[in-house]
Order: sequence, then C-alpha cells, then structure tokens
Amino acid sequence: MSAPQAGRGGRPPGSPKTGGRKKGTPNRITLLLRETLGALGCDPAEELVKIAQNSKTPVEAKVHIYSTLMPYIYPKRKLTDDSNEERVTVNAQAISKDEALDLARDLISIFGPRAGAQQELATPAIEGEPNLSREEVGDEN
Repeated sequence: MSAPQAGRGGRPPGSPKTGGRKKGTPNRITLLLRETLGALGCDPAEELVKIAQNSKTPVEAKVHIYSTLMPYIYPKRKLTDDSNEERVTVNAQAISKDEALDLARDLISIFGPRAGAQQELATPAIEGEPNLSREEVGDEN
C-alpha cells in the first residue's frame, strides 16, 4: 500500500477540465434575472441612459452613469509598467507627470462633488460683467 499524498487531492496537474458549466453559460440566478427583466419589459441600460439624458439630473450622477456604462462600449485599457518612462501620453501628446497631475486636479475641480456650486459662481449672469467671489456675494447682503 502506498502512502497518501499530503494535501494533494483532485485531478493531477495538467489534466483537462471535465464536467461543470460550459464557458459562457450564465448561472441560474443571472438567467432568472434576465428572464424576469425581459418579461417586465425592463432594460436597465436604457433606463440609465434616459436618466443621464434628463436635464434635471445632477452632473455627478451623469458622470457616474456614463462611467458605469462605458466599459460595455469601449474596452478597458490594459495597465502597463512604464516605470522607466518619465512622460505620460494624453491625446497623442507627451506631457510630464506634473502636467498630468495638474490636468487631473483641474478635472476634479470641474467634475468634483462641489463643482456645481463653484460653477454657478464662476459663470457671470451678464456677459462682460465681472464674476463675484463667495466673499463678495456675502458682503452685499
């Protein structure tokens, strides 16, 4: 009688997979959810787009909806190791890491959680008139 292999159960390494679900077959819960939504005439992606296209929807919600749907249209970029590279490419133009950080900060200030309040003050009510800062608005009252 041979000694059992310690901690080595199952099929030997290199053996082909046998049994189980075929690749691409949805599990029962996913299939049930799809059938239920289909029977109700509900398309979640279509509804999300309707919400995002509504003019009353906040910008933050629109960004979240579109960023959620984007991977289904555009493939995700594979991460690469650019540790030897000092420059980042944006729109086919090479910029330094500091410039990329400045660009990221600008985008966060535009689309960040407090962007709506800042944007309202930054946009002049009448063209050609100076913008009032928060302090100036408070001083007038």
